[in-house]
Amino acid sequence: MNISSLVVHAKPTQCALVRAGLAEIPGVEIHASSDAGKFVVTLEAESDGATAQIFDRIYLMDGVMSAAMVYHQFEPDPEQPVATPADTAPVRQGDPK
Repeated sequence: MNISSLVVHAKPTQCALVRAGLAEIPGVEIHASSDAGKFVVTLEAESDGATAQIFDRIYLMDGVMSAAMVYHQFEPDPEQPVATPADTAPVRQGDPK
């Protein structure tokens, strides 16, 4: 699970359009906004790739002037096996495994 926080700056005349667009995106929640067009948003996604796709979607949204990620946290899936150093350590040719 990836959890990110963004500050989205919209054109003040298009705040309603941006708010509606953000509300349509699964995993996106608006926590605060101003009449000047600033939004504080959190984004939850299953992977880094999904986070990047959602961020790009927000950044390219009509009315958005900028979007800046200010926080990102990754929490591993408890159902996934955890790799150990032995699983990921490089093995030189000729070394016993």
